[in-house]
Amino acid sequence: MRSRFDRTKTGLAGLWVAVAISGCANVGQQDPSADNAAAGAQAAAAATAASGAAVQAQQAASDALTTRTVTTTKTVHYRVKRGDTLARIAQKNNCSVKDLLAWNRMSASAHVKKGQVLRIVTQQTVTTTVDANGKPVTARTPANSATAREMAAQTTRAAKTVTLMWPAQGVVVEPFQAGETRGIEIAGKAGDPVRAAADGKVMYAGTGLNEYGSLIIVQHNKDFLTAYSHNRKLLVKTGDIVHQGQLIAEMGNENNTRVSVLFELRHDGKPIDPIPYLPQGRG
Repeated sequence: MRSRFDRTKTGLAGLWVAVAISGCANVGQQDPSADNAAAGAQAAAAATAASGAAVQAQQAASDALTTRTVTTTKTVHYRVKRGDTLARIAQKNNCSVKDLLAWNRMSASAHVKKGQVLRIVTQQTVTTTVDANGKPVTARTPANSATAREMAAQTTRAAKTVTLMWPAQGVVVEPFQAGETRGIEIAGKAGDPVRAAADGKVMYAGTGLNEYGSLIIVQHNKDFLTAYSHNRKLLVKTGDIVHQGQLIAEMGNENNTRVSVLFELRHDGKPIDPIPYLPQGRG
């Protein structure tokens, strides 16, 4: 899409007068071309005046438009299912673990159990354009709806994948096994850098989930998130925006028997093998 559209207003006015001079021409005869020229000049002046009035009317209508923003808050209840964790529930509901703990007055070390009901607060902000009488202005349908549909389809397709980089340099000492492990374990030395595998938002950074030790969860799009656990030190906080390759933690062995980072890739909340999404020949 072009980022800027330039509008150029061009006014055209012209008067063409043809005078035929002939030795046998009657000097007293009225020249019809002069009449045509005068009529053309009058039409051009009228068109210019009408155009100016239209522009002024359009500007006045535009100036009369204002925006109105309304934010609504809604509380829903979520019943914990088997296998749910606070991190998974937060990912499903597009919120942070910190928010979940606050809404339900839970401590940072709390755990959830099957059948437990959690409060989830959602906010929706709607901005509408209204005219001088306060009536909403209906947006026009795009001229090329086929193009709009194609753009929407491309956005949807893009959200179904993610391109990752290795979060740490080291040997994969524990591969992914569906139903047995949650991710891959990359060994290293205490203090080794742990980096964001892709751009995203930190949905959780803390020690509230005991089995993970110090944990960071990064949401990349509506389908994918990554998790980095057993860190010695966290260098980001919940809500931070991170970029691919950014240093987010130091490797450690918190709640683990060796120094490593447990790297998880989750699609729609379910752990999947991250290897196919990572560059080959590293790790």
